[in-house]
Amino acid sequence: MNQPLDNPIQNNSAQNPQAMAYEDDEISLIDLATTLGEEKKLVFGLPLVAGIVAIVVSLFLTPIFTAKTTLLPPQNSGGGGAAAAALASLGGLAGLAGISAGATTADTVIAMLTSRSAKDQIIDQFNLMEYYKAGARQDLYNLLDGVVRISSDKKSNLITIEVDDKDPELAAKMANAYYEVLKGLMTRVAVTEAQQRRQFFEDQFLKSKEELSNAEVKLKETQERTGLVELKSQAEATIEAVARLRGEIAQREVQLSAMRTFATPENSDYRRVVAELNGLRAELKKLDKGGEGGELGLVSAGNLPEQGLEYVRALREVKYQEAVFEIMAKQFELAKVDEAKEGGNVQQLDAATVPERKSKPKRAIIVVATVLAAGFLAVLLAFIRSAMRNAANNAENRQGLQALKQAWRFKK
Repeated sequence: MNQPLDNPIQNNSAQNPQAMAYEDDEISLIDLATTLGEEKKLVFGLPLVAGIVAIVVSLFLTPIFTAKTTLLPPQNSGGGGAAAAALASLGGLAGLAGISAGATTADTVIAMLTSRSAKDQIIDQFNLMEYYKAGARQDLYNLLDGVVRISSDKKSNLITIEVDDKDPELAAKMANAYYEVLKGLMTRVAVTEAQQRRQFFEDQFLKSKEELSNAEVKLKETQERTGLVELKSQAEATIEAVARLRGEIAQREVQLSAMRTFATPENSDYRRVVAELNGLRAELKKLDKGGEGGELGLVSAGNLPEQGLEYVRALREVKYQEAVFEIMAKQFELAKVDEAKEGGNVQQLDAATVPERKSKPKRAIIVVATVLAAGFLAVLLAFIRSAMRNAANNAENRQGLQALKQAWRFKK
């Protein structure tokens, strides 16, 4: 008897696992669609209700306005121009420009704007502790980090300050206040080359002024004690020559002190200044000891009358301090000119104006995001409910569901 032939389609399915997997996948997709259809009220109802709630809530949210100002950081000119040339004409002290840290970068300006000093000035100016009802100042620092955004454009180097607040007028005032605060900080803290040079010479100028005043007082006391008010012209020439040498020595010493911050002892300029300093010291020592070969027939301090020696020393100190004071005064004035010419202050390109339209909340984005999130949650809940029903209809799955509930029960 002939055996019936097997169904070639069944054999093909049995021998082809990929085909069986495809059929399983197709059935699974149908099951998923069926599940969503059974839970269509949940799938469509939950996003609809969530969208309505989001619309209502967004209508009650406080409108936030954003004020924006744009700043241009100081542009370092590299110490060029007539002011730098005038500094160079006064000698080695012009080399003090080498202590500069370079141009002011946008990152430096942003760091200054976000510093505690800047925040404190803004807080005190607008009385923000009371306005935001902050319990602690640190809490207000964190709040300012959230409502104030400071960023820079890497290509143009422009800095943008954006301030968010429910009061559009206050937001504009705070944004412009940051510009004023930054100008004050940059005046107080030297960050550009010209500012560093001006600050250095200002300190030296004030110091030399005080020392000159002390030397003049000491000279007056010496005159009153010795009764000397005039010396011979030769002695005067000696004093002035010694004072000149000591002034030049002081100038070289200050220059070396500055050069040590950026040059090594093997540097040619450094070695040249050291050689000049040693030569000046040797000449001063020769003049003080009365050595031969002095200029202009000068006499040494040791050859002056004994009763005038104290007066000579006091007068020489005054001459020396006058020479140093004159050098520092010229350098200080030129440094101020150079700072003004360099444009050390930040510039405000666009002042903040009172915003006319709110920037937050964006109701459309809130509603769309809420609906999408609710739709995803509804689909997930639909699958969970379907799985729970299937488990309840199957004895084995029912036992597994009971075990799951037992495992998650806190009170046993």
